[in-house]
Amino acid sequence: MSDLEQKVKRYKTLLELPDVMVFFFEEDGYVSEKSTFVAKQLEYNEEDSLYMHEIFRSVLKLDNGRVSLTDKPEGERFETVAYRKNQTCITVVMYITFLDKSDTGCYGMCYAQNIAKQKEKTKELIYAKVEAEEAHKERNELVANVTHELRTPVNGVMGLATNLLDTDLSSEQRESVEIIKQCCTTMIKIINNILDYSKLQSGKFTIENEEFSFHRMMDSLIKVNTPQVESKGIKLICNVSDDIPDMIIGDELRLTQVLNNLLSNAIKFTSVGQIVVNVIKTVEIDEELELFFMVIDSGIGIAQNEMDKLFKSFSQVDASITRRFGGTGLGLNIVKDLVEMMGGNVNVESEKGKGSTFSFSIRVKRADASNTDILEESTYSFNLGSISQEDEEVQPSEIYKLGSAENIKEINANMEKLVICIEMENWDRANTFAENIKQLVAEDTMNLKRKAFRLQMTVRKGAHEDAIKQYEELKEAISEVFNKEEG
Repeated sequence: MSDLEQKVKRYKTLLELPDVMVFFFEEDGYVSEKSTFVAKQLEYNEEDSLYMHEIFRSVLKLDNGRVSLTDKPEGERFETVAYRKNQTCITVVMYITFLDKSDTGCYGMCYAQNIAKQKEKTKELIYAKVEAEEAHKERNELVANVTHELRTPVNGVMGLATNLLDTDLSSEQRESVEIIKQCCTTMIKIINNILDYSKLQSGKFTIENEEFSFHRMMDSLIKVNTPQVESKGIKLICNVSDDIPDMIIGDELRLTQVLNNLLSNAIKFTSVGQIVVNVIKTVEIDEELELFFMVIDSGIGIAQNEMDKLFKSFSQVDASITRRFGGTGLGLNIVKDLVEMMGGNVNVESEKGKGSTFSFSIRVKRADASNTDILEESTYSFNLGSISQEDEEVQPSEIYKLGSAENIKEINANMEKLVICIEMENWDRANTFAENIKQLVAEDTMNLKRKAFRLQMTVRKGAHEDAIKQYEELKEAISEVFNKEEG
């Protein structure tokens, strides 16, 4: 096959394309040659005379016997309409160029492709998106309304339980009412989380930047969480860098919510050891500050392959966690969204069985401290000063070693709380303290470990006399170990 025959074959292939209309036209717009798809698409007969300015009348015009573009670019693709023989039109993407007739034998060439189906699909997608957004909005409003209505009966039950606790009750009745009150507190936390999540999803959540005392906020945060921490026999330590100004401009309510969520998780998953909150200033440009927070616990930790589940809605690392510790799986998702709204981001470092470190940064502004009362430093429930690298690297295993002064203090504190719970026959709380004692002495002799385990099992059975007896035996055995350590 000669070169000319090959070129003719390529040319015929172009004119036989199944989805593209190809036109070659003269100076007056007359279509001298066209692809076979044109007749089918525009509903013309093969012998009909076609003119470009009649087919593409919105972009082409005939001026002094010469066809030309109106306001569209030559040599570029653009969207327009093509008119059929019956004067209906279709949407097309068009390309047109004018040629040198002495070289090509025609005035211009054009191709157009029908995009009506693509436009219809795009329209359907837009409608589907609008419908999905409406359904999403209705769902969020329903959830918000339902959870809001739930608050009233839950608050009523909690109020009645509180009043009952002020009356004369037997130890068994008091324990039951305390459980009711605790269940109400848990329910209120869940309702608040769902409400916040709904607001965040619907875009109704806003950050309100106002002037507040950072030191007062941190002091209140630690005081509020201390009773729950102490009830588990663990420690809560808070260090705030002294270069952070007291008066800052930010959203105190949302920052407190983030810290409370992280502390609540740390307390929930830590049964022995300590929880440390560190706050430092990382950047200061003009009046703007970046504050960096770390919440470090010695709890159950998280495996590396489960990290991706942490910040997902309604998700927890392990299904058994919900059964053991409760929760909706919304807390960290809300934390992530709130921190990002305050100009920061959240990170986590953890190892299974060795605790976790949650950290985040936020942007705030320095405020004028001249018009406010500042707490006396001696009344702070946190440590105000520089945070050294050594402080950050202390490991829980180094803090709680049997025979150390720190450990003796912690075991004695747990012992005192345990005996009170035994006397009051509050066996659930007593079991918590017995478990803490067992873990505190677990690294030492097998004898101590056996005694602590036996005490815990007795507490679980609710055997009052036996528990007291075994408590005394364990206390005596631990005292002997402490005396040996001192010797």
